[in-house]
Amino acid sequence: MRLHLLFFLFLLPLFGKAQIHCGLVAFEPSDPVQLNLKFDSFQEYEAGVTIYGVANLRIRVDDQAPADPLCRWFLNMEIGNNPGAGTASTDWETLSQYGVGPADPPTLDILEVRVTNQCATSPINGVFASYFADHGDIQDIIADLLPRINAGACATNVNGPGNYLSNYNEFTFRVDVRVRPNLDFKPGVYQCNLKFHLQEQN
Repeated sequence: MRLHLLFFLFLLPLFGKAQIHCGLVAFEPSDPVQLNLKFDSFQEYEAGVTIYGVANLRIRVDDQAPADPLCRWFLNMEIGNNPGAGTASTDWETLSQYGVGPADPPTLDILEVRVTNQCATSPINGVFASYFADHGDIQDIIADLLPRINAGACATNVNGPGNYLSNYNEFTFRVDVRVRPNLDFKPGVYQCNLKFHLQEQN
């Protein structure tokens, strides 16, 4: 019995949208990440597979000149829509199945994500949790519509200008992933997309 899961991380700054209060809001670098998770043993099915340091989200937010006190940003993660026809909104997309048994494809809630940085900037800092049950589910890392909190104090919800070079502990987030499928799902090859979305607050 073999379960093979393909997992994609996409970093999506909204460059297409003009910055109003900030000069630049960006991930550096912004390359997508692909994971290939194989479950070949009962221990892997039960305990899961954990990948530490899947990605480092390095954020750069430049102020305008002159500085604008309304330069603020937010960061969240979202399960992307799977392109496969017939994929249930709660499932990983099926690429290939092994055998013809009655079991279901894996569901999104087996995916656990942990986002961490040295300042515990995010309210969800350091906790492995299953945040997603349906395509389009969104989890805030730094929420939208918060008042501005300037960098430098190593506080929760920092969302003012700064960058991973001068404020590393506030503007760098490490992403760890754990998948625990148990033995409930049909063996096969499945995929899931997780998007990280960084944008200036309006």
